Amino acid sequence: MSEMSEMNSDENNSKDSRLDDAASKDASSYGSSSSSKGATNGWQSPSRDTADMSVIGPSLVIKGELEAGEDLLIEGRVEGTITHTAERLLIGQRGSLKADIRARNVVIEGEVEGDVYGSESVCIRETAKVCGNIFTPKVSISEGAHFKGGIDMDVEHLQKH
Repeated sequence: MSEMSEMNSDENNSKDSRLDDAASKDASSYGSSSSSKGATNGWQSPSRDTADMSVIGPSLVIKGELEAGEDLLIEGRVEGTITHTAERLLIGQRGSLKADIRARNVVIEGEVEGDVYGSESVCIRETAKVCGNIFTPKVSISEGAHFKGGIDMDVEHLQKH
C-alpha cells in the first residue's frame, strides 16, 4: 500500500509541476502574438502576473485625467493624461492611448501616442506601436516593436518633470 501511495504522490507532484509550467508559460506569453484567437478576439484572461491588476476593459473609453494608485492593465482607449503611482502600468495589446503617461514602470504591448515618463523603466514589447518620446533611466524595445520618437535616459531630467 505504501508503494501505491508513493506512486500517487509522484504522479500528483508531476501534475502540479506541469500546471506550474503551463501557468508560467501563460504568464510569460500574455499578450504575445502567438495567443489563440477565437471567441475572445485574441484576448487572454489575465494570468498570474496580471491577476491582481485593475483592468480598463476593451470596451471602455476614458477622456481626461486618469489617476491610479494600484497596478493597472489598460485594454481600452484613453485620451488625455495618465498619472500612475503604483508598481506597474501595463498597456495591453488592445489598449489604445493618446495620452502622456507618468508612471514608475510602464509595459507597452498596444498603441501609445504621447510622451512616456517612467521613473524606473519603460518596456516596449514586440506588439507595441509607440509614437512619442520616452523619458526613463531604463528602457527596452523588443524586436518587432514600432517606435517613433526620442529616448532620454538622463535621470536629472526625469526628476525635474
